[in-house]
Amino acid sequence: MNLEFNIAVHLLTFLVKHPGERYSSGELAERICINPVQLRRVTRKLNEQRYLDATRGKFGGYQSNQSTSDVNLADLFVLFNEEKSEGRLFTGDEDSDCEISKEIGHTMSLFHQREQDLLATYYKNITIKDVLKDILKGDSHETI
Repeated sequence: MNLEFNIAVHLLTFLVKHPGERYSSGELAERICINPVQLRRVTRKLNEQRYLDATRGKFGGYQSNQSTSDVNLADLFVLFNEEKSEGRLFTGDEDSDCEISKEIGHTMSLFHQREQDLLATYYKNITIKDVLKDILKGDSHETI
């Protein structure tokens, strides 16, 4: 799990709880307890996938749409865990004379992919609606 995945789940869950309401990036960043730049990086990807509605301009903002509550966490997990080209993930060197150093990157890469597949499978049957239900389970006065 990473911060952007967590921001996406938090944001979409908040928007589903407040259907029909529109929030600026500043308002959402404050409610989610993050920096507006982090929020906009996440909302850009969510908007590209049409997981929320975004309106630009003075009276613009973000709000849920008809499909937001059914967004699958596995899809979000994959979206926000795409390989980033920044920095190294594995040790070793394919050109090394050491057998371990030569092969460790490949082996760990396979483990990493299996780990990602297992996590995506875990999240496959969980939607934003399920997250909201879990959060509100202790409050019998709330309606979804």
